[in-house]
Amino acid sequence: MSFWFESKPRSQKFMETKSICGNKFPFEYHTISIPVLLENLPDKITFEGNTFLINSFLHISLVCIGEITKKHNILIPDFENKVINDFCEFSQNNDVSVIKYTDDFKFVARDDLRSIIVMCKVTNLDKFFDLINKKYGLKIEYPPTHVTLYTLPLKFGIFLTDSSDIKNLTTPIENPIGHSLLF
Repeated sequence: MSFWFESKPRSQKFMETKSICGNKFPFEYHTISIPVLLENLPDKITFEGNTFLINSFLHISLVCIGEITKKHNILIPDFENKVINDFCEFSQNNDVSVIKYTDDFKFVARDDLRSIIVMCKVTNLDKFFDLINKKYGLKIEYPPTHVTLYTLPLKFGIFLTDSSDIKNLTTPIENPIGHSLLF
């Protein structure tokens, strides 16, 4: 595996999105997330013959409500709004933030989508999933927290909601950016 990258100065722009929990967390595509700002990332890299561009909205998907609902066939009425309310209430008393980025980079592929991610750790998210599992009688696995760093031009990242997604959709790769992401 070889990487080629190009970098130039840029400022991180967060896309316009709906915010929840007092504007603390973005909510887009039925997903609660947390924005992150990562410095010194190349604007584009080439991996396995494809050119990847820096993701325009660097974030960690915390609770992929839409994907979880589909994957677990959840039929609870108004489940999305209930989970949003639960998350906002939970995050008032429990810090939900990035602890650290790992050196675990992965190539992700599904259908015509391709992306490059880095795994990370988030505080208290496991406790939130314990809470909603108990409250709604579910068995939702704690998500593999990550940042989608790069995607193919005009394409989106790929939802990764559990260890099955990591096993079936990802391949470990060498660090494509040439340095560690310190926190």
